[in-house]
Amino acid sequence: MTAFALAACGAQRAGAPSPTVASDASSVHTTFPPPAPTANVRHVGDFSVHEISGSFRKHPAILTERVVAQEGDDAWIMDYRLEDSDGVKAVRVRMEANGDITRVSRMLDGVEKPGTMADYEALMASASLAPDENQGLTATTKGTCMVGPSELDCETKSYRVMLGDKEASLGITESASLPGRDVSGEITASDGTVIFRSVLVEQGNEGSNANDSVAMHLPPL
Repeated sequence: MTAFALAACGAQRAGAPSPTVASDASSVHTTFPPPAPTANVRHVGDFSVHEISGSFRKHPAILTERVVAQEGDDAWIMDYRLEDSDGVKAVRVRMEANGDITRVSRMLDGVEKPGTMADYEALMASASLAPDENQGLTATTKGTCMVGPSELDCETKSYRVMLGDKEASLGITESASLPGRDVSGEITASDGTVIFRSVLVEQGNEGSNANDSVAMHLPPL
């Protein structure tokens, strides 16, 4: 799935936002889970798994992104699967190098069915939350974070944001070891309630013999 104002683990219709988070508030990512890595660092078999939780949704969920195939020089076939206690929703999209989605299929029991951009947007909306206003950077901290078994050097930037007329805090954690992806993101209300949280728990490539990922053992879409 960063640029982060929280919408899809892939790029949006208008193209993928920059993965760089600058100190200036206008540069804060506007989608989450994060956009997939740019085309030059994407490979068939790449996958990422995010845990999505918070008061914004009824049940916690797992969002999995897979790179299924490459078409031509710069188009990619991507699978997105969202699973919670209510069931599974999955789509397959054709994504251009600039992040544009040019085809959407619904995946039902491993079979592609005709889909629309609305199907993709609905799946992503159920795993995302967008602040209405970013009021600026409030703090930057450095430390370590875990992605699967790996401990990484990470940096967290915190912002003051507005959700409607309510003030909240947005935190985005990134690591130079994972360019183009956020490690985690969280929106917290002023009373401490976690409204939205997304955590990257696994990422890798399914062709790696060393990979014993949960994502590799999920049933086919």
